[in-house]
Amino acid sequence: MTTIKHKRITRPGQLGDEFTGDDGLGMYREGKAYTVEDCIIDLSDCDIDDVDEAGAVTWGASATFRRCVIRGAGKLFLCGSGDEHKRDAERDKRVQFFDCILEDGGRRFPEVQDGMHVQMKNCLIRNWGLPSRFDTRSFGAWAHKGGRIEAVDCVFWQDKFLRPVGQFVTDIANHIGWAVSNYGIASLFRGTTYLPGVCRGLMAGKDGEVSAVNCYRNHRWIRLEGRGSAMMDETDAKIMIVNLQTMAAELDGRLPK
Repeated sequence: MTTIKHKRITRPGQLGDEFTGDDGLGMYREGKAYTVEDCIIDLSDCDIDDVDEAGAVTWGASATFRRCVIRGAGKLFLCGSGDEHKRDAERDKRVQFFDCILEDGGRRFPEVQDGMHVQMKNCLIRNWGLPSRFDTRSFGAWAHKGGRIEAVDCVFWQDKFLRPVGQFVTDIANHIGWAVSNYGIASLFRGTTYLPGVCRGLMAGKDGEVSAVNCYRNHRWIRLEGRGSAMMDETDAKIMIVNLQTMAAELDGRLPK
């Protein structure tokens, strides 16, 4: 078990050769488990072309995040590499997020694939599809290709719906193109193919699974798949947001600049 505590990560490769060089915190050692606590991964000052992911767990690694803030990348967090030769190693590996904030990025809040499982509890997922971090398309949390996401007591939040017109057009066009490329012409007859990324809060693609237990969305146009009839109420959601923002402010004041 490798433990990472009290770090402020602001550039790819900052923590050295143990981790991937093009991610803020990329964990890829097969069979290795990581615990990440009280950290900020903030790549807001990096050009999005100079960063792969803010965070990633791939190639058979697993990880648990507690009280962390992850923000500022075009691609925020990836679980499962998409590499065919590593699929067996990644299958059933777990990534957990407790009391974390994932915010202000383009997509992958997180993206989970290749049989990996993600649990998110008491987390804030906020402002995916941020114009300054947008590249090809945007979405919040997404599971596909055998990936699974379980969101419990989480808040999915968008400050606003409107995005630049060019972003909307590019975003929807690329979602359509991706769907046709991966699922065939039949995808053109599914309404979700045309859903703007700003609306994609928690969704499952082909062979993916998601669930939302006692979660909250601040707009009805945010799509949360896999949810039951019981949802977190607005008061509890706002209390959780205040608590997480207080945690983030305390981290920001405590961690070395």
